[in-house]
Amino acid sequence: MRLKNILLVLTIISILVTAGCGIKPEKKAITEEVFTTAVEETGLSVNDDTETYSETVGITKSLYGVKDDRSESYEYYLFKTTDDAGVQFDSLRIQIGGADAKDKIETNVSGTNYSLYKAEVDGLYYHVCWVENTLFFGSSVKENKNAVEKFAKTIGYD
Repeated sequence: MRLKNILLVLTIISILVTAGCGIKPEKKAITEEVFTTAVEETGLSVNDDTETYSETVGITKSLYGVKDDRSESYEYYLFKTTDDAGVQFDSLRIQIGGADAKDKIETNVSGTNYSLYKAEVDGLYYHVCWVENTLFFGSSVKENKNAVEKFAKTIGYD
């Protein structure tokens, strides 16, 4: 009986390992050039907003692209350290998730070198992804959610 239990446990472990259960692949941090190209391919222009964040701890670069009607926006931040990016990720997640909302759906995913937070809050969609010392923040009206998700997938922050 004891041998049977050991074999059963070993079988379950080997199935989980071969299925990749719980293993999330690493994401590759993008450069400002990759972000710029992706934004321009959507037909938007890229703006450098680094100076606005000169007092924010750790930010060395801030770029964004936004539609004129503000129905979609894409932001990229480069930080001095991974820890600085993580603090900002947590701050955004708390700001978005802490909203008193009538209608809120949230998703959190973490891998070996990234964290991803998605939320739909009262008709708005938010996509925040932290990879190493970079952070992507996409937002839109709920109707444009697919465009933000497609953009995030294009840059590998999905």
